[in-house]
Amino acid sequence: MFALVVAFVLGIGQLSGPQVVSGHALAESSRPLPPPATEPSTPIRPRAVYRLADHPVLLKPAPLEPVTCDLPRFGTSDPALAAYYTAGVACLDAAWAPLLAAANMPFEKPALDASPILKDGPCGAAPESDHAVAYYCGRNRTIYMPTSRLRSNGGGDAPATHLATLSHEYGHHVQALTGLLRAADLKITDAGEKSPAGLEMSRRIELQANCFAGMFLTAAAGRGSVTPSLAQLAQEDFQYAVEETPENNAHGSANNQAAWASTGFKSNSTAACNTFAAPPAQVS
Repeated sequence: MFALVVAFVLGIGQLSGPQVVSGHALAESSRPLPPPATEPSTPIRPRAVYRLADHPVLLKPAPLEPVTCDLPRFGTSDPALAAYYTAGVACLDAAWAPLLAAANMPFEKPALDASPILKDGPCGAAPESDHAVAYYCGRNRTIYMPTSRLRSNGGGDAPATHLATLSHEYGHHVQALTGLLRAADLKITDAGEKSPAGLEMSRRIELQANCFAGMFLTAAAGRGSVTPSLAQLAQEDFQYAVEETPENNAHGSANNQAAWASTGFKSNSTAACNTFAAPPAQVS
């Protein structure tokens, strides 16, 4: 199995550079907050809520309904991997859109960049290949899955690792849609990206994305192209996350990364993924 390594992009302003991590996203902080409804009788339109532990999606348990994924035959060529990721995103869309609609949260499909080579984008310069293989950028709501990197030092020929990586990055998209990502990012900015408080908030973001990935994997398990074995292997893949040094620990220990993915997989409940209410030991 291969370790998950993705680009970590934090803060609202310009970053100094990427780090070796296992997943992250950039909050779309340039977008204004939606105005409040002016008339009590006006139906409340779907909109993000900028809260953390008391976010409505986390306070009210909600499962992902069973979803059937139609994934193409897995292959490691650039076209084959791009097709696999494209179909995977479509299945993730089908899983998460009804849950967000029921919670009166906005939904839009993420863009997917599955080019062989990772290009510069609105979240800054593309990280070097030894620092990242995939990441999510909230400024343009795009999941970046560069096929050459994922083939050579990301997932190799193990479809479960590719599916785990994609599910994790989509978890950041869910955070962006609901407002969780921006609320957490503002906390990190206030505390300082490298401060103990900033790093802890980063870990809470990342570990929740693992939990959301676990929810999807169990919702898709045993249906269509996602066999029970494939889903189980993808969920277990999080235990191979790269361990970071304490001063750069923005994602949590491998044990905690695996634990939160398992929590989502076993519970299939948004409330169980409330990393923002978890004690520090569970997000260390």
